[in-house]
Amino acid sequence: MMRHNRKNIECELFVNVNKLWNLEELYSDLANQKSTGREKKIELTSVEKAILRGLLCNYSPKEIATALHWNSGSICVELTKGLYRYVEILTGRESNSLKNWRDISIWLEAAGYKTLKPHQDWGDAPELSVFYGRTSELQTLKQWITQQQCRLVAILGQAGIGKTTLAVKLAQEIQGEFKYIIWRSLRHAPPLNHLLIQLIQFLSNQQQCSLQEDTKVLISRFTECLHQHRCLVVFDDAQILMRSYTHAGQYREGYEGYSDLLAQVGRERHQSCLVFNSREKPMQMELLEQESPYIGSLKINGLLPKEAQKILTKNGLTGNIKELENLINLYQANPLALHIVTKTIDDLFDNKISDFLTWRQVIVPEPFQTKVIEQLNRLDDSEMQIISYLARSRTPVVREQLRHDIHLGSDSKLINALNSLERRSILEKIRERSQTFFTISPVVMNVIREHYNIDVPYSTARFLSST
Repeated sequence: MMRHNRKNIECELFVNVNKLWNLEELYSDLANQKSTGREKKIELTSVEKAILRGLLCNYSPKEIATALHWNSGSICVELTKGLYRYVEILTGRESNSLKNWRDISIWLEAAGYKTLKPHQDWGDAPELSVFYGRTSELQTLKQWITQQQCRLVAILGQAGIGKTTLAVKLAQEIQGEFKYIIWRSLRHAPPLNHLLIQLIQFLSNQQQCSLQEDTKVLISRFTECLHQHRCLVVFDDAQILMRSYTHAGQYREGYEGYSDLLAQVGRERHQSCLVFNSREKPMQMELLEQESPYIGSLKINGLLPKEAQKILTKNGLTGNIKELENLINLYQANPLALHIVTKTIDDLFDNKISDFLTWRQVIVPEPFQTKVIEQLNRLDDSEMQIISYLARSRTPVVREQLRHDIHLGSDSKLINALNSLERRSILEKIRERSQTFFTISPVVMNVIREHYNIDVPYSTARFLSST
């Protein structure tokens, strides 16, 4: 990369932070510390300024290195020899006392360099006591929102996979980029006009709105707020807006306005971002993503094995590596499922994974079973036929086998039903030897057998490694 191009990158990164921090004064004061003992003042370099802005946005040195196209070791050297030392002097701290990059923003805010605190309404967003893994997913979402300026982002995945937790962590880490942050749960299916009035009043300092106003007018007033200020808006549990007993992603009667809202937020130019979490991908997202590079969706799968093991070992379960792997595989590394089954093993199996696994079937504790049933109860007849067939199959099956054995009336009905199950994050695909196989998780198989009285084999042998 040519030098002038690199410098352009350095100057353009993380610039939204200037709305929250007095950067010019901070640059000048840090330059004074950099110049200590010298006759002439030495200004901060463009790299030092970019690193500082990134830290003030709560980006880690590794993430900043990626954005700058540097290696993380070089960034750490820059910090250790430069910014860390300047900040210590500026804030009156002891030499070499700054060890954690997160302290930069804390110390400088205490010193009065933060000019504006973002307006935040976290609603009923959960508190995060622990957070496991998701490094790659976080990096992708942060890049979409802060660097690519995405306006509409969907976080998708099955029940318990960690969508809400990921969204909270994401919002916490990028909050420095936004003037307004607002979190709203859609768990109780709020009418769109009620929700829009809440949002507009918060984002416009209590501007008056009326429920009698046309929905399209309220949507336009909301998007105008997104134009005026840099806002991060999060909708949690958006699947509640979708219809049951039909293919996934279609809005319930009376909630079609949410489709117009997402479309307008995604298509209009503005400086904000709306993030929504859902077990189902709205049909319209397929089209919106094709229309614009500023709209994206990320499907969340199970945790990486190392991170999933932390859930088990943190809660005191005992077992060898193979037993840990087998337990994780049975529950597809689903964080909520692992937390719940860990409690069961603690209470009834003396913390011994080996004793639990001897049952050779998937035990689905009631709290998690309820969530799975909620999702299965939304399926239409064609989808239920497919997952019942997959549950009875002892091995994953190819598309042609489904076509031969399941009779829905036409090939298009089969394909549409498979697509719908995919949007619901129920269908699992395995690619081997240039072929795609379809299956469902052992947890779903168990729930189908017990709750829907469908004859499904008990054996979980194909999900377990030999010990």
